[in-house]
Amino acid sequence: RIQILFERYQMSSSFHPDIQQYLTNTYNSSEYENFLTATALPPKFTTLRCNHGSGNDIQLKVSQCLPDFNVRKHPTLPDTIVISDKDVNRDCRELPRHPGEVIVDVKVGKAVLRGADVYVPGVKAMYPLPIGSDVSVMVDVRRSCKRGEKKFMGERVHIANGTTTVTRHEIFKNVTSRGVAVRVTDRAVRCPPLFDHLNLGRDTFFLQNIPSIVVGHVVDPRPGDRILDMCAAPGGKTTHVAHLMGRTGTIIALEKVPHKVDKLRRNLDIQNVGWVTCYTYDSTKCYSATSMSLGAPPYGKDTFDRILLDPPCSGLGQRPQLANSSTIREIASYPKYQWGFLCDAVKMLKPGGVLVYSTCTVAVQENEEMVARALAKHPELRLVPATPMVGQSGRRVTGLTDDQLKLVQRFDSCHYSESEDEDTIGFFIAKFKKID
Repeated sequence: RIQILFERYQMSSSFHPDIQQYLTNTYNSSEYENFLTATALPPKFTTLRCNHGSGNDIQLKVSQCLPDFNVRKHPTLPDTIVISDKDVNRDCRELPRHPGEVIVDVKVGKAVLRGADVYVPGVKAMYPLPIGSDVSVMVDVRRSCKRGEKKFMGERVHIANGTTTVTRHEIFKNVTSRGVAVRVTDRAVRCPPLFDHLNLGRDTFFLQNIPSIVVGHVVDPRPGDRILDMCAAPGGKTTHVAHLMGRTGTIIALEKVPHKVDKLRRNLDIQNVGWVTCYTYDSTKCYSATSMSLGAPPYGKDTFDRILLDPPCSGLGQRPQLANSSTIREIASYPKYQWGFLCDAVKMLKPGGVLVYSTCTVAVQENEEMVARALAKHPELRLVPATPMVGQSGRRVTGLTDDQLKLVQRFDSCHYSESEDEDTIGFFIAKFKKID
């Protein structure tokens, strides 16, 4: 049903043909079409990670503020609140089309589908209309719209409707450069307006997808642990691990891009875990055989009790994705890059220590095949259950037995179901233990 609606409303993802080639070992043709269908829209479940045992308070307040939504605790994850629309038929719907249009890029379109308004910097083109006009928000999926066009007629996808709060002249003649340009009133997918309604301390909750929340529990920090997060920005998983452990050990978070480190530090402060130590550092260089450092990187052999490795990946599990222009050359480079991270992580891990590997992609080359390669090349590693088990078993690849595939967790974007554990972003989690 959803696939038919998507075709009717033109809400399927526009991906480069190379991506289907890259996913040949992951999905057959039918599964790939379902993947495109689900990927075009965000999950219809919104999830909040609650801190400080505040789940009951947050559940009550969200229920009161959002009477049109179901609010409940996740059955497996004790710190997770699940929010969904009470009207199950409103997950994908045809919107009335207004004559006036506002054109935005794919990034802005994704934010709008997740509940945001359209801000001035995100407007690519706009009809000449007075303030207060009803408009349709359209995404330029081919990136062919030139900034400032009056009437763009290229390929576009209708994702929302709204009301203008500024004029075309004000935007493109630099009269105003910030603020809301279109106040969104209706979306193809209905998302709860959390930050407009919730009067809660920002350190009490974190808006996070279910697989990312699962990662923190899989890490399972213990008092006194020395933990390394190798690719930490923007900090959702880092802050979760910090809240789970409390200030009973050491967490070091690395990120090489300065502006991403700034965002990481802001999230740590907002979440009231500013005691986590951050370094602007390239994790591809964070291991040194001669290092004895327990402070700044690089680090030597057998330094950490637990390591979280969520390396750069092809990101093919992210939702929504209305378009993806990545070529096979670009996305096929990720496994080699990830392998370097993983090998260094094994060296820095103490005997008896735990390594958690996760990605936000669905490609077996970056997931199951990476696990098989790690076990073959590093005999000191053992694959252990990535509990709590919320996702599905892994997909079959050479080098992993059926029993081993049951130890990892896969979340496939091709599932558009009534379960919050299936209708989520594409993701993968594996947990290794380094034997003594």
